[in-house]
Amino acid sequence: RYAITVVVTAVSALAGVTLVNGLVDPYGLYRFADIPGLNAHKPAIYHRVRLLKAYDIQRLKPQSVLLGSSRSHLAFRTSHEGWARQAGRRYNLAFDGATTKEMFAYLVHAHAVSPLTQGLLALDTYHPTTAPAATRPDFDPGILSTPHRAVAWWRRSTADFKLLTSIDTLRESFKTLTSQQTGEPEWYAPDGQRLGEVFFRRPSENFVKVGPRAYFEEIDQLEVGFKLEWRIPVSPGARAAPSTVTTPDASTSLDYLRRIVAFCRTHRIGLRIFLTPGHAHQLELDAAAGEWSAIENGKRALIELLTEDAARHPDQPPIPLWDFSGYSTITTESLPPSDGREEMRWYWDSSHFKEQVGDLVLDRVLDFRESDRSLPADFGVLLTPETIEPTLARIRVAQAAYRQQHPDELTAIRTWVEAYKRTHRIPE
Repeated sequence: RYAITVVVTAVSALAGVTLVNGLVDPYGLYRFADIPGLNAHKPAIYHRVRLLKAYDIQRLKPQSVLLGSSRSHLAFRTSHEGWARQAGRRYNLAFDGATTKEMFAYLVHAHAVSPLTQGLLALDTYHPTTAPAATRPDFDPGILSTPHRAVAWWRRSTADFKLLTSIDTLRESFKTLTSQQTGEPEWYAPDGQRLGEVFFRRPSENFVKVGPRAYFEEIDQLEVGFKLEWRIPVSPGARAAPSTVTTPDASTSLDYLRRIVAFCRTHRIGLRIFLTPGHAHQLELDAAAGEWSAIENGKRALIELLTEDAARHPDQPPIPLWDFSGYSTITTESLPPSDGREEMRWYWDSSHFKEQVGDLVLDRVLDFRESDRSLPADFGVLLTPETIEPTLARIRVAQAAYRQQHPDELTAIRTWVEAYKRTHRIPE
């Protein structure tokens, strides 16, 4: 009788936890019923975006996806007219800090759930490099589908069970129930986009607290750490600082780009690749951190990869590669005054561009012309074996001109980089 009581109690508790988690749905995985004032506001999704997007794919079954990092998560809307004209159901599958290994896994997942017809691959300049392939700590391959149906079903069922019976999920369920009247604006769109107009204008965001110019410089200084932290030496016997990525495998970041290209060819997914337009400050930060050669070599490696792919598929159109990462009318936008609240037209900070820029990028990549949008002639270059070296040379010339026109900003960038190196004893 005691054993029966224990079993019944345990099963009842498990069933209760499952029922609460399933109905409240704090991560927005199932969307059985989103009820205003009860569970419609789901704050937990903002720090579990990889999880949310994996389940969004299962629920929405898009035919076209965009892969990329936080820049793309923020700037590309699926309602863009050129994208809507070319594809049916569309989804922004980009997320913060996405690595090429993660992009490949989510591409396979999306195609396993519902066959894709189109893929847009938005790369930052650190993606096409020989750096070791890695994943972030919150990446979970167990929630992603595979081409093997039985394996995919088992993995999904196991992942669902773990989430629905998790005490962590139960905590988030209670937080969801108690946070409905916070008035926090919703910045996550149903198509996977992070809405910059909402996100950056929240009262709690530093963009509002300190002002656009101060926020821009604040992000610049954070970027110095992002670009140099991997070079911090570890003293003998000392424990290394916690990493933002998991232990890498034997492949490189570029290897996973090769796998993405091969996967799209094999499954007849129309792929378009482009390098995203960070502000010129991002390029200067890279140069000051000693990464300029890696950026140029990464572009050359992409061209080599795509040239080899085109030779293997002479009966199919070559995969285009557009480069928006140079110095252009858009990327060299002047910073706002330090003593005001004036915003930049194209950028939130040096890394993240606004939706208006995303529209211009898609106009170019998707060969779409909108009468009320003027596309600068110097914004976006189609890279080919014939254009790659002239393009790199023009970028160097434009870089020299930019440095001559903005000496104070360049001095500040170099000062931040040198200070970080001294503080963390990073050798030259």
